[in-house]
Amino acid sequence: MSGPHPGSPRPGPEDRWFTRRQVTALVAVLALAAALGTAAYQAGERLAGTGGGAVVTAATGTVPDGGALYAASCAGCHGADAGGALGPALRASAAWSGADFTQAVLEGRTPDGRTLGAVMPRFAAAGLDGAPPTQAQLDALHAYLKTLP
Repeated sequence: MSGPHPGSPRPGPEDRWFTRRQVTALVAVLALAAALGTAAYQAGERLAGTGGGAVVTAATGTVPDGGALYAASCAGCHGADAGGALGPALRASAAWSGADFTQAVLEGRTPDGRTLGAVMPRFAAAGLDGAPPTQAQLDALHAYLKTLP
């Protein structure tokens, strides 16, 4: 039978689950993670422009910026150079037809009929920058992917 015996001293700090130093270190790591996450989010917004740039370009009739659309909606999962990260590399999709690319982005289906993973947004429902994607935006995004090595 273990445990303190009557009359034995109270457990010291070394007998607790975590020391003050460990708790302080954990709080510091969490604060650092929050700061890095915020900085990464803000960097993504800067890469994408105003955050609403895709909607503005669609409303003004100018050609959407495929690079800004990619940075805002795709780079977080597929990597800054489309080489893959959380999501797969997108280099093969640059060779797809426009209709096949549109189907993959909007509905999550590849040209061969394979359904993309659940984490891949179905942009027909999710939208780009809060609005349904236009064909001009999808064409600009596809054209941008074709420029990557």
